[in-house]
Amino acid sequence: MWHDLQSNFSASITDADAPMPQDMVATTERFNIYRNNVAVSLSEALGQAFSVVKMLVGDEFFAGMAQVYVQQNKPTSPLLMEYGDTFSAFIATFPPAASIPYLDDIALVEYAWLRAYHAADADPATLDVLGTIPEDKLDTITFRLHPPCHLLNSEWPVASIWHAHQENDAPDLSGLQSMPEHMMIVRPQLDVQISIVSEVSYAFADALRSGMALGTACEALENIDGLDPSQHLTELFLAGVITDVIINT
Repeated sequence: MWHDLQSNFSASITDADAPMPQDMVATTERFNIYRNNVAVSLSEALGQAFSVVKMLVGDEFFAGMAQVYVQQNKPTSPLLMEYGDTFSAFIATFPPAASIPYLDDIALVEYAWLRAYHAADADPATLDVLGTIPEDKLDTITFRLHPPCHLLNSEWPVASIWHAHQENDAPDLSGLQSMPEHMMIVRPQLDVQISIVSEVSYAFADALRSGMALGTACEALENIDGLDPSQHLTELFLAGVITDVIINT
């Protein structure tokens, strides 16, 4: 019975058209006020998490879009900061947002930033650790990446757009070239950093993140122009991305 009450309450609290559960000890007016407060809290959480999306479409448009999302998507976690994990996918299928084709990717970047900000801490390894590894073992080593590290790519310059909005609420985007961007999102200390990286650097980091051994990764990417494993490894260490080097036998 208690489970049924919880399920009915959860279903009705996020559905403006649903009636108040019959077992609730409250007036319909009070329940509607509470339901409205929940919807407002979720919409405000979206506005804070996806501030660049909000700036791109304007307050009124964002409020309407958030209202539809809240009606269709219930929280799956008790942590309000985790709400909006499917917002990017929702935007991609939301017809009124089609005029800004990169809007869903902007949302993807912002949610990755949020995840990185709240990710677990871990001490980054230093480049010196490679000097302790026997030369005949280098090809077999694998790497553990920092928990906040996320790799994203887009057909649009969404990282540049995101950076432009950190400096100006309404930046002039006319000078931006319509081109793909590869991004690495990290939080080496307290500040989340969104960096634009080359396609080969992205592919190298992605291969190591997948658990691929160094030698295997180099072989898999050898046909990509600009591959320089030493340079890519140095970049990852200096960015604080690598937390552990594992010697495999």
